[in-house]
Amino acid sequence: MPRKTNTQILKSNLILCEGRDEQEFLIQYLNSTALSDIPEFSNNIQVIDFGGNSELTKKLQILKNMANFDKLTSLLVVRDAETCAESACREIQRALRENGFSIPKEPHCWEGELLKVGFVLFPACDNTLQNGTLEDLCLSILSDQSADGILEEIGLFLTRLENRHQRTFSRIFKAKLHTYFSVHNDYVSLKIGEATAAGAFDWNNIALESLKSFIQEVL
Repeated sequence: MPRKTNTQILKSNLILCEGRDEQEFLIQYLNSTALSDIPEFSNNIQVIDFGGNSELTKKLQILKNMANFDKLTSLLVVRDAETCAESACREIQRALRENGFSIPKEPHCWEGELLKVGFVLFPACDNTLQNGTLEDLCLSILSDQSADGILEEIGLFLTRLENRHQRTFSRIFKAKLHTYFSVHNDYVSLKIGEATAAGAFDWNNIALESLKSFIQEVL
């Protein structure tokens, strides 16, 4: 399933996600060997980047006017929980409400009849209201068996920078993940989307099971 444009509906199941990194991450996951026994994951799902979180309402409005909108059978919104999962839920629900879509009462819940509507927050992927981001999820599913030890050392390194050199990391999850990439020969300088294609993540990790089962409900 190659990257598709953001201006056409080409599949009956659509995922709207926050940003290019999430788009690439999801495309690679849907096409991974972990899901190859169910071809619908790669054949029947399209992933569209809706941009930043503030742009979701506008993107949903545009979506309703796209050709083939009436052929959609499921719509899944995916974004980061950020610093407040409860607020992220309310923002998604408000965007859906303002555009006349069915409104799931919580993450990992489908609503609607002709068009099933759901949403998922990273990093939890289930109905847990866990703060965090895609980077937090990525840190938990690294494919390298020595990743835990490396991440522990990275944590100590970043703490020393904070304590000894007064360096502050407002997005510590990004600092940890990209430091990990920088000390791995296969991932140096790569963005998340590029790292997915390079094999950075274990698509069979149990942390992704709830995402798999949720999507599978509408295939």
